[in-house]
Order: sequence, then C-alpha cells, then structure tokens
Amino acid sequence: MANIGVLGVVGAGPMGAGIAQVGLTSGLEVILFDLDAAALERARTDVLGRVARMVEKGQLPEGAVEDADGRFKLAASIADFASAQLVVEAIVERLEPKQALFAQLEEVVAEDAILASNTSSLSVAAIAAKCKNKARVCGLHFFNPVPLMKLVEVIVAPATSAEVAETATAFSHQIGKVPVSVKDGPGFLVNLQGRAYALEGLAVVQEGVADPATVDRIMRDGAGFRMGPFELMDLTGIDVNFAATTFIYEGYQHDPRLKTTTLHELMKNAGRFGRKTGQGYFDYSPGAELPARPGASANPPKLRPKLVGDAAIWAALAAHVDLAPGDDITLVAPIGEDCSTVCQRLGLDPKTTVAIDLTGLDRHHLTVMSAPGGSAAAEQVADWLRGCDLAVEVIQDSPGFVLQRILAMVANLGCELAQIGVGAPADIDTAMKLAQNYPLGPLEWAEKLGVANTFEIMEQLQRITGSDRYRPSLWLRRRAQLGLPVHTPA
Repeated sequence: MANIGVLGVVGAGPMGAGIAQVGLTSGLEVILFDLDAAALERARTDVLGRVARMVEKGQLPEGAVEDADGRFKLAASIADFASAQLVVEAIVERLEPKQALFAQLEEVVAEDAILASNTSSLSVAAIAAKCKNKARVCGLHFFNPVPLMKLVEVIVAPATSAEVAETATAFSHQIGKVPVSVKDGPGFLVNLQGRAYALEGLAVVQEGVADPATVDRIMRDGAGFRMGPFELMDLTGIDVNFAATTFIYEGYQHDPRLKTTTLHELMKNAGRFGRKTGQGYFDYSPGAELPARPGASANPPKLRPKLVGDAAIWAALAAHVDLAPGDDITLVAPIGEDCSTVCQRLGLDPKTTVAIDLTGLDRHHLTVMSAPGGSAAAEQVADWLRGCDLAVEVIQDSPGFVLQRILAMVANLGCELAQIGVGAPADIDTAMKLAQNYPLGPLEWAEKLGVANTFEIMEQLQRITGSDRYRPSLWLRRRAQLGLPVHTPA
C-alpha cells in the first residue's frame, strides 16, 4: 500500500493542531480546517512555533520551519480537502456534528480516501451511520499531547474494510506512532481498560479498607505506578472520569466489573473535581502536601513469629527480616483471602494473627492487616517490619489486601478485553504502558502475579464478597486451569 502524502485535519483545537504537526514533521502535505478562522490562524502559529523549537533543540534540521510552512495549507472550506488521501476529524465530541461532517467529506474526497475520527468515546460505527461508503471509515484515536504521546488506537468498526484498517495502521507508523488495532466499542481499549485501576481503588476506600492516600502509596511503592488511582483521578478531573465511567458502564450493559461507587458520584456532585478546582481526593491549595508514609517508631519491637504456610512462602522475607521462630505473633500470607477467613479456616486466634501481603516485597514494600480485634497486633508487626527498613502500610481486613486486589482486577479486565476481542493481548499491554504509563501491561501483571495466583485472587474475591464484580474472565480461567501463559492466543 502507498504511503499517505496528503493529510486533511478538521478541527484546529489542541488535538487537531497536534495531528497536523506530526503530519508536517513526517513530511506530509497537511490541510487544516476549522469553522473558526481565528482558531485556524492560532493553530498555524502554534504549530510552526513548536516546529521551530524542535529545530532549536536539534530534533529537526535547519530549514524545517520553512519546509513545513510550504506544505501547510489552511482550508477555506471543506471543498479544499479534495486532494486529501486521509482526513482525520477532531471536532466537538458530539455525534450529530461528526455525522454531518463525514457526509460532507464524502461528497468532496476521492472514492478511495479514508475518513477517520479522533473520537475518544463515540462509536465509530455510529459516526459512519449516514455515510454512503462505511467501509472507508475508521477511528484514529490520538492521545494528548499528540506530538509526545506515541500511541494511536486504530478503531475498526464492523463495516471498516481490512484494507482501510491496514492503511490506517501503516499511516500511524509513517508519522512515528505506535498503533494498536482496537475493536469499536464503548471506551475502545485504553479508556475501557483504565476503569479497573480507578474503580477498584474507589471500592477499597468505600469499604473502609484504607484511605485514598494509603491506596495511592501502596500502588506507587508496591507496584511502581507513577500515580495512585486517586492522584490520577484528581489529575484527569473527577467530573470527566465519572462521565466516562458512566458511559462505559452503560455501554457494556451494566457489567458489575465496570460499576463505580457512591463516593465517586458524591465527589462529582460536590464539585470537587481535583487539581482544576483545588480540591479532590486531596487538597491542592498552596503549600498542601500528600500524606506521608508512616515510619518506624524510635524503638521498634523484635518479634519471634510463628509462621503458618509453606516455608517457601517466607523465604524471600527472611532475606530482609530475622524470622527466628517463636510464638509472639502468628503470621499468614494469604492469596486472595482476608485475615478473618484464614483465621476461621485454620482455627487461628484473630487477636494474635496478622496477614502480610508479600506481593510488593521485590520493591521492599509490605502491607499488613488483621481480623477484627487484632489491630494492636497488626500495628506491632508493622512497626517491627519498618524497623527492618521495609515500607509497610496497615489496612483494615480485606480479601486480596489492596495490591493483590487492584492488580488482579487490572489483569482480569485485560483478560476480558482479550476474550471479547477488543484487542490482541500484546496490544492491550502496549496500549496501557504507552497511554497510561503502566509499569506492566494488564496481562503482564497476570504473569508477574502468576496466572494461577491471579485466578485464585479473583475466585476468592468473588467467593468472599459474593459479588459478580469479581468473576474471573474465561480467558484467565482457561489459561490458569491448563497451566498456560496468559498471552496464549485463543
């Protein structure tokens, strides 16, 4: 297939201007149009200014600004797109204007020209509904800021032809992006997959297991995420996040895995949207700081614990802590269970039994919890472990602690996306690492936790809570049962 030589962009806002810029810096002729003539001129100035800064930084050769300017055309009307081989729409996120625009474009462009929408949420099939030739329509979902973000979701609607999908993918490579092929549907891939991280964090807080600051520290320190779920929601805006969550939940027929909490809606209704309002889950007023992780006391205790479970479970912890046996305290390390369930199952005293999550030990991070009545023992164990230079968080009793629980939900949703064909397993991982800075992709998390362990966590969560929110994906179930890697294709 031939490379795209002439790119059309409709919409001169930040996304449209960014798409125009990457087209220009990739050597394409770019035609940009907007109904607002002033916005169109601003976009030209901004784009060429950014190209000039790239020259100053040595990212582009001398003369690149003049060269780009010579290939940059501001359109007076839709009729000026007659020569465009591919047109990307980046206008207001409403269905009717997009449908009307695509109908207009069809009357102007060549029969083999591709029409693509940069929509982040609307169905590409719905956008193409009034087109005469639906096979030429796809989605090209860029991420903001376009020049910096490498990922592009190539959205394939039911009517999109294979040739159009292949050309759109090749075009994404041509302009220096990393494309992933995604089936049309609510939230596409990234916005759909991103629900698990935030929503399970919300569920943990609503249940009283931990506060937002503790959840965020656990996910940063224990798993390596750049932001915890609550920092991330405050950054993107709780109003935006709640609206996207509601849209996806309704689009997937109220799947319990995608259900949010009353806390989420209360924050939205209260107008506490995060950074942009100065108050969200955290305070962003001048001088405010996020709560710090607790440290060890001046004289942490030295405990001699009774270890319950296979000795291999405790071997890694023994490299950091003196586990000389005794009966000061009983330690358990459950997978998916809460401390109460373990105490009942094994006949242990809940007042002197403490559960430890070893999932984050490779990052020198632990979480401890106890059954009701055992909080004093949990705090004592936490102080002991902090005195051994480990980061330790204390939470209320919860199946799967916090780290196991959120990571398993992220992994399980990734498996479900693979199961229903939203994207290929490797593409699901790539998309979340590039678009959301995940330290590992969702299916890679299943491999790191262990496919069997991930399945066990989900089964225990479903059994203990009684909620279908935690039902394991069939993709995960089958690979766990057969002892296969989670990336094994269908």
